[in-house]
Amino acid sequence: MQDGDRGSRLTASLLARPGRVLVVAALMALTATALASRLQLKTAFTELLPSDDPAVVALKRTAGRVGDLNLLTVGIRSPDRAANLRYAKALADDLRQLPPTQVGLVATDLHDLQAFFREHKWLYASLDDLESIRDRLHTEIVKRKNPLFVDLDPGDEGAPSDEELRQRLGHAPLEDRFPDGYFVRGDVAWVLVLPSGSVLDERAGESLLGAVERFVAAHPPSAYHPAMRVQSLGPVVVGLENRRAIEQDIVGVTVVCTLLVALSIGLYFRGVSIVPLIVVAAGAGTSLAFATGELAFGYLNSSTAFLGSIILGNGINHPIVLLSRFGEIARERPPRTPEDTRAAMAEAIAGTARATFTAALAASVSYLSLLMTSFRGFSQFGVMAAVGSVACWASAYTVVPAVVVWRARRSTHVVAPAPLSLRRLGDFVARRAPVVVAVSAVLTVAALYGLRHFAASPFEYDFRHLRADVARTEERHQLDDNLNDMLGRWHSPMVVLADRIGQVEDIRHAIAAGDSRTRPVIGQVVTIYDILPGTPELQKQKLATLDEIRKLTRDPALATLNQKDRDEIERLRPPEDLRPLGPQDLPPIARRPFTERDGTVGRIVLVYHAAKNVTMWDGHDLMSIAKVIERLTLSDGSVIETSGTPMVFGAMLRSVLHDGPRATALSFLAVALLVSLLLPRARVKIAAIATFTVGVLWMVGAAGLFHVRVTFLNFIALPITFGVGGEYAMNVASRWHLEGSVRRTVASVGGAVLLCSWTTIVGYGSLLAAHSQALRGFGAMAILGEIACLVAALVVMPAFVAWRTHSES
Repeated sequence: MQDGDRGSRLTASLLARPGRVLVVAALMALTATALASRLQLKTAFTELLPSDDPAVVALKRTAGRVGDLNLLTVGIRSPDRAANLRYAKALADDLRQLPPTQVGLVATDLHDLQAFFREHKWLYASLDDLESIRDRLHTEIVKRKNPLFVDLDPGDEGAPSDEELRQRLGHAPLEDRFPDGYFVRGDVAWVLVLPSGSVLDERAGESLLGAVERFVAAHPPSAYHPAMRVQSLGPVVVGLENRRAIEQDIVGVTVVCTLLVALSIGLYFRGVSIVPLIVVAAGAGTSLAFATGELAFGYLNSSTAFLGSIILGNGINHPIVLLSRFGEIARERPPRTPEDTRAAMAEAIAGTARATFTAALAASVSYLSLLMTSFRGFSQFGVMAAVGSVACWASAYTVVPAVVVWRARRSTHVVAPAPLSLRRLGDFVARRAPVVVAVSAVLTVAALYGLRHFAASPFEYDFRHLRADVARTEERHQLDDNLNDMLGRWHSPMVVLADRIGQVEDIRHAIAAGDSRTRPVIGQVVTIYDILPGTPELQKQKLATLDEIRKLTRDPALATLNQKDRDEIERLRPPEDLRPLGPQDLPPIARRPFTERDGTVGRIVLVYHAAKNVTMWDGHDLMSIAKVIERLTLSDGSVIETSGTPMVFGAMLRSVLHDGPRATALSFLAVALLVSLLLPRARVKIAAIATFTVGVLWMVGAAGLFHVRVTFLNFIALPITFGVGGEYAMNVASRWHLEGSVRRTVASVGGAVLLCSWTTIVGYGSLLAAHSQALRGFGAMAILGEIACLVAALVVMPAFVAWRTHSES
């Protein structure tokens, strides 16, 4: 009673000073909006994971040492090869003028590297070939010195001929793939660009792509050839396209949601004058949620970015319920004076505040259950949504009453049109209760059967079903294939970092030892020694052999050879100035992928997946790769931990499988506890808990029957549905307690509950227009839960009550 008296006094105080309430609310909303406008967007997957996850820790350690290895590739295509090369050169020269803080490397050819290979061709010859040359020279000299010498060694049957050795010695690496040294494949010339900055810098290539677009605008390709077209591709472009798609979705989804909600409210209340009031009240609560995000986190991630439509769609429920009840009272006893309006509003608040506040708290605690997940992004989602849920309720029960009472002071006419009535549904449920209960039981059994799907392998492992839908033309597919064919492998390697350069070959051996023999997942492991003529030890052996060859070519016995043979021997004499080559001797294009941000060269190991066996879109393959490279034990006992896409995916999968059930259980227990504490009478509590439990069971069962896969995003629909969808059960059960009649309960509160659910569905449904398939999957799962909980509240619970009480009243 004391709580009721205290609430009545507070309500009276607020309604007596509507102007002050509105001024305070406006100041708070403006402050919140200003804070929210400072939020920035971070779309990287790593922003969803906890900062202390081993995969994220290792990835940040890598980012601190390694520059960005994600390529921006520009394809110039026309039938005129020379024109393509001219345009590529002009573009590359322009990009090289950018500051070092924007561009790390620009390349159109391999001329410097091929010249380097030719200059040091003796060191790039294999040790076996050098030893063959040495041995054949030695044999020839012995023959010249001893005419009676007979070579009894038949030699290897597969040994190369002298001509093959000469060809190998004169053949530089990469000559077959790039005969003239240019990055050209078919009718396409390529410019390869590496941004400066960290691998975790989401906007690393944005300025580069902008520079390319400005150059193309200023230098039309058609001026070089009428059929020339220029297309930017590569990981940089894919990342920026995904980011832009999310940025467009944020605006589009919010606008669509707001318009549909406003239209629905106008149709329900049969007028537009009330629409701004409800939307503004929910919008104020939504702005407080985003202000909380700015104060607590300072940015939005790819999940919290879309909270606006979700909070708005659900937060609009409270003013709808309040104004619906106020309209009922105003139609029964039309207000004649401002005091009558104030009394009607006070009665409406008293009749709805408890149920709606319980629903708001239930939604809030279901959102907060996401704090149990190790997903940092979803923890942030939970905090912001929880604040938004309570803030929308507070806004509904302060701003809306204040506006209504403030208006009544200027006009005693209160518009209270009769909203949508579900009287016919109430009549049907009351009359056909046994049939409805029987059908509900069948649906529940079917839902239980559907749960079997989630006991097997419910996770979505095909990442192509989660990426953003970005327009990809046939020409773009052709250029992608052209680029991969030219490079001969996937252009984005995984990175393993050694503590010292002496470990890199040991890392190679450890990866090979850990890879599968029957189905290898690792294609190539590239170290600095694959670009150099070999390890220091191997180069030492080569130099010793070359020194022997040099000495043999000066043997006096070779003077008896004819001039042609002497000239050939002279060509076989290695230069005098040969020396071991180190990382710093390499040209920039070869050195850059192995160069750390502090300038250290050689400790980076590049790992490429086996393209024939593995796709980077398959989660099973990513897990197999992660198993091989995430923790490498070297021969000296030291351990190298690494990270990248496979390891981040593994961390996400572990979190979903481990934390999803915990968050769901916590959400259910918290909502059930709130209902038990705040709703009156045991039968009302039991009815509400049983109803939203059935609704969630139907949701999960239906998803199982349709073989819906669990993703890193849609799994959160389950815990939050207990609170959001449970609101309908609480409102219907509370009204049943007041009315005492199933028929009158559905007829009176059913329309408001239906509109509340519809606006929430609109909030989730607007996500179906997003480019992100993962986001659309979350929206669809949440909508399924909304529909299931709505049917359970408006049909199943009333039918069960009518059946148990044998009453149609």
